[in-house]
Amino acid sequence: MKRYLSWQLATIVIMALVLGFISMPYSLQSKILPSESEFLKNTYINLGLDLQGGTQLDYKVDLRNVGDADKESIVEGVKEVISKRVNGLGVAEPTIYISQIADEYHIVVELAGIKDLEEAKSVVGKTIQLEFKEESTDTNLAEEQKTERYGYASAALEAVLGGQDIKVIGEEDQLAYPSIAVYSETELTPADELSETIKNAVSGLESGNIVQEVVEGEDGYTYTYGGDLIPLTGYFVIQVTDHQFVDETESNDKEVQASHILIGWDTSEVGSDRTKDEAYTLIAEILEKANNGEDFAELAKTYSEDLGSGQNGGELGYFGAGTMVQAFEDAAFAMATGGISDIVETEFGYHIIKVTDIKEASSEAITVEKYAFNQITYSTVADPWVTTELTGEHFVHADVQFDQNNTPYVSIEFDEEGGKLFEEITSRNVGGPLAIFVGGEMISAPTVNEAISGGKAQITGQFSVEEATNLARDLNTGAIPAPITLAGQYTIGASLGTEALHSSLIAGLIGLIALGLFMLLYYRLPGLMADIALCIYVILLVFAIKVALPLAVAILIAFGIFGAIVAILLKSNDPGWEKLITFVLACFILFFMSFVLSSQITLTLAGIAGVVLSIGMAVDANVLIFERIKEELKAEKPFALAIETGFQRAWDSIRDSNFSSLITCAILIYFGSSIIRGFAFNLALGILISMFTAITITRTFLRSAVGKKALESDFLFGINRKKKHVQLKIIKNSKFWLAASAVIGAISIIVIPLFGFNWGMDFTGGTSMEIKFSQEVTSEELTSAMTEIDTELDTETGTESVLVVDQEQSDEPVELGTPIIVKTNDGSYIIKIKHISEETHNYIISALENRFGELEEPKFTTIGPTIGETLKKKAIIAIFIALVMIVMYIGFAFRKVPRKVGAFRFGICAIIALVHDLLLVIGLFVVLGKFANVEIDALFITALLTILGFSVHDTIVVFDRIRENLRKGLYATFAETTDAALNQTLARSVNTSLATLITIVSLLIFGADSIFYFVLALTVGIISGTYSSIFIASPLLVLWNKYNENKKHSHLN
Repeated sequence: MKRYLSWQLATIVIMALVLGFISMPYSLQSKILPSESEFLKNTYINLGLDLQGGTQLDYKVDLRNVGDADKESIVEGVKEVISKRVNGLGVAEPTIYISQIADEYHIVVELAGIKDLEEAKSVVGKTIQLEFKEESTDTNLAEEQKTERYGYASAALEAVLGGQDIKVIGEEDQLAYPSIAVYSETELTPADELSETIKNAVSGLESGNIVQEVVEGEDGYTYTYGGDLIPLTGYFVIQVTDHQFVDETESNDKEVQASHILIGWDTSEVGSDRTKDEAYTLIAEILEKANNGEDFAELAKTYSEDLGSGQNGGELGYFGAGTMVQAFEDAAFAMATGGISDIVETEFGYHIIKVTDIKEASSEAITVEKYAFNQITYSTVADPWVTTELTGEHFVHADVQFDQNNTPYVSIEFDEEGGKLFEEITSRNVGGPLAIFVGGEMISAPTVNEAISGGKAQITGQFSVEEATNLARDLNTGAIPAPITLAGQYTIGASLGTEALHSSLIAGLIGLIALGLFMLLYYRLPGLMADIALCIYVILLVFAIKVALPLAVAILIAFGIFGAIVAILLKSNDPGWEKLITFVLACFILFFMSFVLSSQITLTLAGIAGVVLSIGMAVDANVLIFERIKEELKAEKPFALAIETGFQRAWDSIRDSNFSSLITCAILIYFGSSIIRGFAFNLALGILISMFTAITITRTFLRSAVGKKALESDFLFGINRKKKHVQLKIIKNSKFWLAASAVIGAISIIVIPLFGFNWGMDFTGGTSMEIKFSQEVTSEELTSAMTEIDTELDTETGTESVLVVDQEQSDEPVELGTPIIVKTNDGSYIIKIKHISEETHNYIISALENRFGELEEPKFTTIGPTIGETLKKKAIIAIFIALVMIVMYIGFAFRKVPRKVGAFRFGICAIIALVHDLLLVIGLFVVLGKFANVEIDALFITALLTILGFSVHDTIVVFDRIRENLRKGLYATFAETTDAALNQTLARSVNTSLATLITIVSLLIFGADSIFYFVLALTVGIISGTYSSIFIASPLLVLWNKYNENKKHSHLN
């Protein structure tokens, strides 16, 4: 046993060291253990936009006209089209993912470091249209098109001459005019290697000089769709970046001028009817004639079978090393001028070689003129495709089918009008290609074999099943009219993101240290072990967030965890249904950990809050176990038995309480937005890892102390056998606690309709701009300026700045509404107005700059009213489902309590306590909304659902002890049983809450301002949850039981 324990401890130490090293930043890793490992270099924590700065665009996918069977495929197709568009923007590491908010599908695009947001939105959000195009027969661009492209080039040149960066202009135009504008950078190149057009344009210009006019001409070549090489004509805007005259050495290798006579045979490369021996006899005769002074050129004309050189007297011209076959070259380079070789055999035949001249290797100094330049090319090559009348409006559906050889093909179908158009188009393109475009990208160009009537066709080719499926998906995606609308936008400055990250990390570190000190001071030796386990917990959590392992490795590790849980499950004494719950949890862990370990998790600000909260909750299981062990030791049980019994008896509470918390996490993940999901995901991950560290690592540490007398002391385990435990009369005074709670609840019920909810933008839609001015600006001045800007927008003509309410442009003038302006602690202003377009936003910023000078906008958020209303409904549904599921789970978990108590009474009493907690937090925030303008946002709903999970967590601990006391039957009445359970679990309830509060309060005090009220709601909810689990849920259970008993006695009497 001891040897096995030593192996466990060694495994834990090695695991902690290895995973701890991987979890470090690469800058530290390289100092500790220098390495060029690509895995370590490319493994880093992926920060969300709120921590690194950037913009998030939330597009809702309209699936009203899509059948249920096609929804997932269509959404995936939309994502693929958007991904291609975003990749064309040149944004570093964009994040694009599908977010399902209940029954709605959204595509979320996160862009860090985007330069032109309006351009990005116009590119990403344009309608994904299906188009059919035929090959153009016109090789010349129409004059009006050439004029248009010359206009593009002229505008670009004007901007560059005006001082703008040619690279910025070029990249913008490349996005704005795809397949027309191309930006390129040419390094130092000899002038003689440039095209005549470019060479003449840059001639004589120095570094930084701009060609003062738009250059027209040719520069290189391009390919047509058919593969023909044609000159690349166009207009060019050029800026020279370097001009040098470079001294170089021109080297000339040795070259030989020679003639030869070739005679072949029947098996040589030069075919002949003669045999090899006959060929040798002939070449020998020719050689003798040559050596006797006969004219070599005439001999070659008469005998040589080299058709290329024979008629020219065998002349091969000059050639260098590596030009001829090796045997020929060796013979020629070994001869002197005028020499005639012996017979040389190669695969072509027999040769006689005569060297007529030799150029020896030489070198000379030359001066080469070179230019480097940046260039924007506006092509005037005709578009290879012509748009037809056939579009996605006429398209019905595309499916993957298989022919008799089981080869996949794509079957497409049009409506009646589309069928006629398709027949006309295919009739005039038989033998040629018909290109299919989705979202502006060509996805296929099948050849038309014959005219197709009837509105149905097949696209065949050497498709794999995946390729055919993707093609059908793209076709169906492009056939949806206007499938995406911008539902929300969130922008944050890089500096603000860095500040949020820094403050959150400091808060987390302070909370971790404070929590470690609390555990050490209160629980002593077990507390020290818990602190070490907590450090390992943090390592495991960071590792899981940071690393993306290959899927096979991730599944292998997850199966290892799953197997360990199942092995423990088989050895446990739990009843069958409890084993089933644990097995379901193990299955969840299998899939969850496979996903976590194979995917890189994006860490957001809310996610950090989830991590910090989970650190506090990570010691919950340890507290439950330690308190149980202390009880067993006070009962005079041997040390080893006390540890095993403590773990066994704490397991029910650990399992049930954490399972209830995971239920709320699952609801948050299903109903929440991406930010809420990040919080729930990290919280769920933390809960699972904390259960692992408590049940395995802490348990191993405690077992290692068995048999060591110095460690088996009451002092080190915080046990005072002489001190008598004071029994608090909680149930006796329950009427006081319930009355106080009723008053608090009544006040909340009154203020909610009286003051109403101050709904935030998440639920109402709108725009929030945080502005920081370089000079002093008062609230009155800013309010006056916004009123003037509203008037300007209302009367502005010729501007497309319109208020986007339902994602459709309107001709109505912009109305900003009554702006709400709040001054922050750091001197910046938060301006809240109606939901506006990006162009209106830019107008406001420009107008404020004109009035008040230089300013900075650290944060910008805009949310459409559609998504706001949806979130409001989903929030109510989520809270209701959470309450129902918690009642059901508690009813199931406590099904074996005596019938006179009733299993579902536990659940209903827990729900009443939860409603109390919700009312308290909601009432407080309604008051804060009224007097401090604090808003109800999506994070507040997240806090409420988290409070539900935590509050029921505490309540289950108490109910679990009541259940245990009922089984033992040590007390005369149910009230005494409950009172004893409350006293027995009081330290546990207080310490678990205190441990969580330590980390949460550190985040409240030292964390980022943007999540202050979210953390405040959690703090109040945790305090209220601890109170309600002790003073509401259990007393209500006693009162209900007493009421039933009195009712029963009255019936008997």
